[in-house]
Amino acid sequence: MLRARLWYGPTGHELSLDRVARYLRGPLACEVRSAQHRHTEGWVAQLDLRGPVSAALEIARDPQVAADADALARRLPSDVPPRLAERLAGCTARLEIYDALGAPPFLPATTMARSVLFPLAYGMDGYVEDVETGRLFYYPQPGDITAPNPLRRALEALITVLRR
Repeated sequence: MLRARLWYGPTGHELSLDRVARYLRGPLACEVRSAQHRHTEGWVAQLDLRGPVSAALEIARDPQVAADADALARRLPSDVPPRLAERLAGCTARLEIYDALGAPPFLPATTMARSVLFPLAYGMDGYVEDVETGRLFYYPQPGDITAPNPLRRALEALITVLRR
């Protein structure tokens, strides 16, 4: 069952599963092996993650990914920084995280799962979507968080007082 998606690109669009595996094995000290999984379209390369959490990882790069990313960006709340929505809409690939065969369900909201997903997303300059809850997790980039505008705050306070 699909549990999470890590959206990224266009910068890392050609990122290979081998490179993801090296990152997982290296800085994150995960237990990973390459595998193949049979889909309706044929065999698909996959990473079998077995420690500290169990999951199956696949890369999706088809044209539908960009359309899905754009749709996800349009569903974001209005208070999300505009640059975040723009970058999410520009994603061209995603790492899909499924339950591993014969293992407990992969739950993205758990601390152990986050200890793998978040650094991986940071390393790939991506965004983690918890499929079940619809929550999106990301690391703010420069420009995502705008500095508070004191003049705007003062004008809003003045308008509030005048409306009383």
